[in-house]
Amino acid sequence: MEESHEHFVNHLAEVSKNNKVVLEQDIYNQRGVLVVKKGTEVDRELAQKIAKHKLQKPLDTSISLQVSLSPKRSLELFSQRLDTLNLANAVRKSDVFKEAAKTFTLLTKYPLVAQKLMVLAERLPDVFSRSIGGAVLAKALAKELKLPIDTQNNVFLACMISEVGLLHIDPKVVNKKGQRNADEIKLLQGHVVIAKHFTGLIPNFPSIIGRAVLEHHERADGFGYPYGRKISKLCIEGQILSMVDKLSLITQRLVQNGPYSWSSVESVFQIPSTAHTPEMQNAMIRLIKYLSLDYKPAFPETAYKNILARCIEKRKRLAYWFKEYSKIYEDHHLLLEDSEVIQPIALFEQLEYTVKTSGILVDQQEHWLKAMYKQTVNICESEIEEFYLDLEEIEEQCFFVMQKLVTYKEELVRLFGEEELPSQYYAGLMFILDPDEKRRII
Repeated sequence: MEESHEHFVNHLAEVSKNNKVVLEQDIYNQRGVLVVKKGTEVDRELAQKIAKHKLQKPLDTSISLQVSLSPKRSLELFSQRLDTLNLANAVRKSDVFKEAAKTFTLLTKYPLVAQKLMVLAERLPDVFSRSIGGAVLAKALAKELKLPIDTQNNVFLACMISEVGLLHIDPKVVNKKGQRNADEIKLLQGHVVIAKHFTGLIPNFPSIIGRAVLEHHERADGFGYPYGRKISKLCIEGQILSMVDKLSLITQRLVQNGPYSWSSVESVFQIPSTAHTPEMQNAMIRLIKYLSLDYKPAFPETAYKNILARCIEKRKRLAYWFKEYSKIYEDHHLLLEDSEVIQPIALFEQLEYTVKTSGILVDQQEHWLKAMYKQTVNICESEIEEFYLDLEEIEEQCFFVMQKLVTYKEELVRLFGEEELPSQYYAGLMFILDPDEKRRII
């Protein structure tokens, strides 16, 4: 695989301002012409020169950093991650922290890994922070599943390097705030292939780690990427990483960027999902319970009336969206059959399972919300928060469906014989789901 190095070499130039980056080997282009001699320090000018060429060898194997990521520094950064999540006291009292301190020594076995992670830590610190926190949790989850110690260590290393491919993708896309378009999403998804390629450069690196990295965005129901494989064709190491990635994203949304306490994460994880096996999901829920903190209201007491009103509105909107989405399958069931390139029926069935099993849209829930709204005393903040977060999780899964419909766009146009009807359905569903146009997927 010929890997683009333009963005990575620019990252190296920035890193070299505080951490000297030196070429350990002569750099040749694909035609065998010398581009830069070994011993040269990488700076902005040199980066621009190297970026113009396709190279014989990946830069990873031809450079050295004055300072690489050490086990001691890793533990410090992991502790900072815990502080950010207000989990420091709880985790330090558990076996998870002791295990982490020992596991970080694995980095000394793989200098190329420690070097690449140092670049990630300096250039994409938020991504690195999630990776290091996720790696510790991934090993703990592997242990909870009673997997062998070698598998636990492989899962740890796979999670640590699972996002290094982002260093080779345009930073404008990686760091973009707000909704990305379909082309940008496709570009970002390429990071799994790039990271898998990197694992092949590391001497004596277990091959299963590369496979886990490649599959860490696959789903048990077959709606992940890059290959859309179902659980029978996926390795458990990759599925552990996928489970941890889900937890990381939920934690970021609720705890880091939101007002909620850690207990809210446990609540959201109770929502059924076909993305992971019940065994995997239950193991993660047990692990979350080990680390849970006391519940703390996310909002002032006076705000909960407004939250109840939002719950009533959101629930009504989601129920209407799901009704209209279901009607498309009723009206066009002869057209919408699963094939090698499109699985509309399976997609509908997965969402239907989640919606119906959660019970979030049944009439009794509406009666409960309205009764709670009328109350003036004894409003249960935790139950209101939990219901609101459950609604948001269902909404996230609905947006996931809309994103998949975009990937099916060409095939849907072919099935319907025209672009107009699929486009109208998409526009109509998106208007119901997102009336304020905050999350349009292009």
